[in-house]
Amino acid sequence: MALTAELIQATEDDEALFELLSGELQRLLPDEIREDEGRYHEALAGLPQGLRAMAGMHFFDVSMTMDDLAWHFGNQNDERDLSETLNGLRELELTEISVYFEQAWKIMEPQFEALRGPGVTSENFYDWLAEIGAKEKIDPMNDFIWDYCKKAGDLGLLSSWPAYARKYPERCIVTEAAS
Repeated sequence: MALTAELIQATEDDEALFELLSGELQRLLPDEIREDEGRYHEALAGLPQGLRAMAGMHFFDVSMTMDDLAWHFGNQNDERDLSETLNGLRELELTEISVYFEQAWKIMEPQFEALRGPGVTSENFYDWLAEIGAKEKIDPMNDFIWDYCKKAGDLGLLSSWPAYARKYPERCIVTEAAS
């Protein structure tokens, strides 16, 4: 069943609304699409702007929950994915976090070739990060984002999804013409 504006507005609990939004994204971006980068980016382009923003920043939330901002660029350094993340953060009105993300991107971008090569591993990542001078620049950004996540509760960055959906329900639904 497709998500509707009425359902969004009637769902008062944030976690329940988050589950509805997650379910809609899973319906529109099933595993077979997410596993194929070309199909994934094509499908993203066809989503309503709110759902696209949510999908675009989801992996970043995982990175901030499991690791940190610099590590995110080690795992995800394809320009299309990073653009989706940045645009998603902006659309979801996570303005300060989007600024930090963009600053970190500028710091890490010259290092993408090294990150894609065999020299930087999970074992030496943070030593390498310190060697290139990025750790001291990115650590304060991590602290800000982690503090935001802590204040946001269990959903962390994803707490922006229900708030956004309530504010802009029309940006989170697939219209008949788009389906």
